[in-house]
Parts: sequence; C-alpha cells; structure tokens
Amino acid sequence: MSNHSVDRMQQSEASSLSLSDRQIDLTRQVIIDAALELLELGQISDLTNRLIAARANVSERTVYRHCGTRDQLLDAMASAIGQRLNLPPVPDSVAGLVLYPFDLYPRYEAHAALTRAALHPDVFHRIRGTLARRRWEQIHAVMAAHAPGMDAHAMELAAANVRFFLAATAWHYYREYFGLGLDDAMQAVSGALGHIIDGLTP
Repeated sequence: MSNHSVDRMQQSEASSLSLSDRQIDLTRQVIIDAALELLELGQISDLTNRLIAARANVSERTVYRHCGTRDQLLDAMASAIGQRLNLPPVPDSVAGLVLYPFDLYPRYEAHAALTRAALHPDVFHRIRGTLARRRWEQIHAVMAAHAPGMDAHAMELAAANVRFFLAATAWHYYREYFGLGLDDAMQAVSGALGHIIDGLTP
C-alpha cells in the first residue's frame, strides 16, 4: 500500500472519529436543552428520563447513556445555565459594583424563565458551588481592596449583603414579590449598594 493511501486512510479515520465526537456532543446538547425547557415550564420533579427523551425526540436509553445519573444531569444543566446567562463580569471597583445592577439585572430579565429555573434548589446549590462562588470571591476581593483596614467580620457581613443584592434571588424578589418594574428594581438595588459601600471604612 502506498504512503498516499495510508495517509488517506488515517485522515478518513480521524475524520470519522471527529464526526462521531461531534455527534455525541450534539446529542448531549439536545438532551440538556430538553431538560432545561422542561425545568423552565414545570418543576424539578418533571425531569424524568422519559419526559426528557420525549422532549428531545430520543430514546430513554440515549438519555441514560449521555446523562447516566440524576446528579450528572443536574450538574450538566447547572453548567449550561451559567453559559446561557453569560453574566457580565464583576466590576473591578466599588463604584462599578454600585452600578452593576444596570448591567446584571437586564441579563436576568432577558432570560427570565431560565433565571427562575436556576433558582430551583437542586440546580441552585450546584451553581452556587461553582460559578456563583467565583463571582462572590471576586466581589469580596474588590470590597476588601477598597477598605483594607476594615474589620474582617464587618467586611464579611457587608460583602454578604452586596452578594445578596446582586444575586438572581434578589432580582426575583424585587420583580415578583415586590412587584417592581425592572428600572425601579435596578434603582432600588443600586441605592442599597451605595449605602453599603458608603459604610465601608477605607
């Protein structure tokens, strides 16, 4: 067999492997998309392999093969939610934190159903342990840099308040429970953050 023929065979094998990998990734994405749609429409209890398979138009066996356990499914969903929300980066100054709601809340609003779905406890604690934790660490670092001499416990409490106002949970409270429009919610949160930041001791 000529070198040219061997090269063509190797290229063909690599191409088919690549195509197979792409097919696996695509199938998994279709399953995750279907699970997220069900979560947006209903409850966490609706996330059965049977319902996900029906929504994704695949077999239950396919769902199990790509997301073998419920934990694996929920982990994948949490990761996908973070990617879809694509939240704006944490500002690098306390002045930026005060204005951050005007960037952050419209993103929650644009993906309102997905944001509410992310608040389901089984999904939320997974997001909180990964993406949210990194964001909260960044917020704490910005505040600590602004007031390096502040008592550590007082800083922890102030940072916790800032984190709450910037969380999807707060957006949900202002919009759903308090009945505020988006503009009023952003103004209210920005004002609260301003009071907290003013209370920091530089």
